[in-house]
Amino acid sequence: MNRFYLSIFLIFFITNIFSQDQELALIPTDRLDIEWWKDRHEKKIITSETDPQLVLLGNSILHTLDYADRGEVWRKYLNNFNTLNLGFSGDRTENVIWRLENGEIDSLNPKVVLLLIGTNNTDGNHFLSISQPDELQKAIWKITRILRNKFPETKILLLGIFPYGYKANYRDNLNKETNKFLSEFPVKDKNIYYRNIGNIFLDDNGKIDKSLMPDYLHPSAKGHLLMFKTLDPVIEELMID
Repeated sequence: MNRFYLSIFLIFFITNIFSQDQELALIPTDRLDIEWWKDRHEKKIITSETDPQLVLLGNSILHTLDYADRGEVWRKYLNNFNTLNLGFSGDRTENVIWRLENGEIDSLNPKVVLLLIGTNNTDGNHFLSISQPDELQKAIWKITRILRNKFPETKILLLGIFPYGYKANYRDNLNKETNKFLSEFPVKDKNIYYRNIGNIFLDDNGKIDKSLMPDYLHPSAKGHLLMFKTLDPVIEELMID
């Protein structure tokens, strides 16, 4: 039994080291073997023709805005901008890069792109590779370059990676270190606007409020309402030419 677990550890360790050397977070990677992902990607290419002013780009934290109980978020904060949701559950930076390079933004010209990505790159429970902060920030910077090349005048609202977990943990520490890099992006691109709003999900003791993030990762309907109530003044201001 001990040898078995030692073997698993060695496989994970070697794979992770190899992955870091390859900087997988920057390499475009599809998930076309997953049927719902393939279908969502194809549908988003079609629905992108609706000329949204606001595009949401990221992972499940945004994807879950499509849940039926998030209607109030859309009515209050998103419908006014004909918002297009390009959040895909389980996506990492490499998947977002692939999607951007394979049709999802080809017919768009939004005023604002809200970008929230990265927490799955630091998830060692569900993925074989973990992105270290330097690699992860390079990947997120690459995403902003793809957006900038396609949309020279579009404003990018870059969010810091949200807090994770009910107590201090390695993944959350990686996210916090990555956010330090992300906070410097506006210096390199005047049309990137960085906001770290993760503290809105914390209680008075600095712990995640379960009413806002029941699984310590994804906002609840209440959490999403608070998220976009917080962001609404920023988005409104960025929409002004």
